[in-house]
Amino acid sequence: MTDGFSPAPSRLAAINCTACGSPLPALAGHRARAMVCSYCGAVMDRHDAYRLLTRYRDMQRPEGPFQIGMTGEILGVEQVIVGIVGVTASIEHEDYHWTNYQLYSPTHGYSWMTWFDGHITHSRKTRDMPETGGNFAYKAPLAAAGRQFQMYEQYVARISYLEGELTWVPALGDRTQVIEAIDPPHGYSVVIGENETEFEFGTYLDRRETLAAFGVADEFPRARTVHAIQPFLPGSFHTALSGAGKLFAPVALVLGLTFLVIGTGKKITETVIVDTDAGGSLVFPLTRADRLAELRLTANVVNAWSWYDMELIHEESEETVAEFDKGLEYYEGYDSDGRWTEGSQTATFRFKPPAAGAYRLTITTGDPKSARLPVRVEVRENVMLSRYLFGLSIFFILCWLSLWFRQSRFEARRWGDDGEDDD
Repeated sequence: MTDGFSPAPSRLAAINCTACGSPLPALAGHRARAMVCSYCGAVMDRHDAYRLLTRYRDMQRPEGPFQIGMTGEILGVEQVIVGIVGVTASIEHEDYHWTNYQLYSPTHGYSWMTWFDGHITHSRKTRDMPETGGNFAYKAPLAAAGRQFQMYEQYVARISYLEGELTWVPALGDRTQVIEAIDPPHGYSVVIGENETEFEFGTYLDRRETLAAFGVADEFPRARTVHAIQPFLPGSFHTALSGAGKLFAPVALVLGLTFLVIGTGKKITETVIVDTDAGGSLVFPLTRADRLAELRLTANVVNAWSWYDMELIHEESEETVAEFDKGLEYYEGYDSDGRWTEGSQTATFRFKPPAAGAYRLTITTGDPKSARLPVRVEVRENVMLSRYLFGLSIFFILCWLSLWFRQSRFEARRWGDDGEDDD
């Protein structure tokens, strides 16, 4: 091997490579068929006194956090890593590489742990055959192992690295056709080899827990992809945010509708100022200093504009409370698309009076060239604005749906439907 890795010594037994004499740990059970030397690449037959079968020199060990001899608990079962297999596949004209670790348990036999782009999965052979009727189309349903899967992808996998004890006699470059279906956090695979077809059931593993179980510090880069069987696990904060949005969105919406109905307030007065060019005024009482008051101007402006200057004065103190200016403009006509309109004949001003009492509003045409039209002035008090509550309800709805949006994005990345590169 090119990196000179020396596996951890076995607590059970060890043998010497029949090709180079290097000590190798013997960790697997009697069903393991081959031993591949981690020093010289010799492939030996364990069932024939470790007879040398072939030799692969200068293999490059694939990336991965685990080593032969490490032990850890997976899905409640104590496992020991006895072999390593590097795998390469070309899927949709892109090359992928992952590392399979042969696991052995004296009580549960053999299985696999796979490291791919920072994800860790576990798989083992199953006798449950798929119930598909031969339909392996993309996203088609596949019933197997008591679950309903969806077809995910098909590819040809090729062995690119060998090391340790394995349950069959492998050859570098061996190819198998793999058909994968998913039901996160589980997967189901049909593995078609040259002489047999096997079925495997897979489970997505928590990376931090699995690395800790094998005594490996999690110092590896974060996964750049969404794994095929990776479950969507939102954080507690995002879950709480979505729950709060679901709870408060209807409340804010109902309050907004209520304010829309009853929030128009009480009409105090309504009058028409005929000659705004000469100026006009009106006096009205306001009884609620803690609520909004509203002034509404309406003029029959058509294909023209008019500008108004206004001053609001507290009668008792003669102090100016507010000054307003506003233009009204409204245009209409016809074109090839039909009738069109632009602008408005109404302007609205809201203010909170500093105190209860009588107020005087003066209004004049600010521009002598403006349309000199009668202006209707309406005053209301105790006005409640619904738009803030509607805005708040939209905010809560977005909080509520954010979890759905995030999950949809997650699933799009899983299936490659997001139109972007995973990294």
